[in-house]
Amino acid sequence: MENQVSPLLNLEQVVVHSNPILDDTYAYISSMDPLTRHDYHYILEKIEHGWITERDIEIAKFVFVHRWVTLSQISRLFFPDTERENTIRKRIGKMLKYGLLRKVRWTSYSRQTENRPSLYELGASGADILKYKFGTFIGQRDPRSPKQATMLFRMRYIITNELYIQLRSSFNLVHFEFHPVLNYMEEQQVPTATFTLKNPKGKKLSFFLICHREDEKWLKTVRFQAVFYSKYLMDIGKGNTLIILVSTSEKAEIANKILEQEGVKGAWFITDEDLYNDQKSLTDSFFTYQDQQKLYFDLN
Repeated sequence: MENQVSPLLNLEQVVVHSNPILDDTYAYISSMDPLTRHDYHYILEKIEHGWITERDIEIAKFVFVHRWVTLSQISRLFFPDTERENTIRKRIGKMLKYGLLRKVRWTSYSRQTENRPSLYELGASGADILKYKFGTFIGQRDPRSPKQATMLFRMRYIITNELYIQLRSSFNLVHFEFHPVLNYMEEQQVPTATFTLKNPKGKKLSFFLICHREDEKWLKTVRFQAVFYSKYLMDIGKGNTLIILVSTSEKAEIANKILEQEGVKGAWFITDEDLYNDQKSLTDSFFTYQDQQKLYFDLN
């Protein structure tokens, strides 16, 4: 467990601060599927006979890059609306059986009665297919020798992937890349992602995305990033827009004050609250601040 709550306590009696579901310092993994041990030649036979489909492999490729996804996210990206939920679950079940994906279940001492979507990551056979069939360098993303990751780190990917999916459906998304390295003088920063949209007139609009979760150093990190971007966006990165993704409006307001103190102007913000608000679309979910007042954009 990543938190310091005693595991011997009764969950129903633990009283802790209620955190947003994807920004929860009390979250921890409750179980993970065991790694499959299929021989690669066995997996090749399944591919040749159609038991593992091209779509299955495309999902594995996507999960390799996007790290952790939910069933809802996989469904919206890879399965047409005509396919029933039960059919999708059976297909994902096959991918789990053959080891293309691995299921991660989690819970929390916060918001104990709330259902939490399981996460899906690359499985052992999925890693083998990418490595031996496509020559992909897997490195520490191989589930058999992974780099340790906190739940907040996983949540950062989940919410970023949610934004990615909504960008695809709401705009003409022409580029999306995780963790580009930005250099300015002797300084370096690695934002969560960079992406490019093309408007109806053909103009390309580029953005740097920074996603923050509730780790103990997030405010110090925001200030450190603000110092860098105040210089970078005025020089090399001129024409790019900085977007801050946080869980709540309160955190967005705090981050904005830090950015303004360090000279970053015109940053955009978006929150988990807006992304998961069924009454809103992504085109009216981005906002900025003018005279300390929140101002939503209309990007229709």
